[in-house]
Amino acid sequence: MQNWKFIAVFNQNVKEELANSVLASYDRILSNLDDETKASVERYKGHSTFFKNAPFIIVCVEKFAPSFMGGVLEKAGIPNDEIKLMRPDSYLLSMGGAIENMLLSAYALGLGSCWMVAPVLGESGMRKTLNLKEDEKIVSILAFGRPAKDSTDKRSPKKGLDEIMEIIE
Repeated sequence: MQNWKFIAVFNQNVKEELANSVLASYDRILSNLDDETKASVERYKGHSTFFKNAPFIIVCVEKFAPSFMGGVLEKAGIPNDEIKLMRPDSYLLSMGGAIENMLLSAYALGLGSCWMVAPVLGESGMRKTLNLKEDEKIVSILAFGRPAKDSTDKRSPKKGLDEIMEIIE
């Protein structure tokens, strides 16, 4: 269905406006939390707006499209909670594939990238800046630029295969 659109943003003022929307959402959230939880959220906040320093970003937007099979299952009388188990959010899986292709292409061109979902907390303000329609919603932001020479030393450790894979023989 390709129910997505991608908005490339090079304009620094727009990137800063988007970041300010994220910060405003964090401030709203933080005002209602206990001190221990605030400290944890503050760490996320610090990692949610660095996209504003990237040479360009791509805002990934889902455009609502009804699921054909979801409609068929509803007509068949299948309860909604069961439909959710039978029909994963395929639009997100499809978008994820498109996003991954962009990240791999960027890497092939010598660019660094970061796939970010934390900034989506600022969606309500960002949607105004980007003039999104009512049936469109932001699902992630991709930040692109030239990687620092020592960037590979700063990568987060990855889980071992034995932690993420189960084998049934």
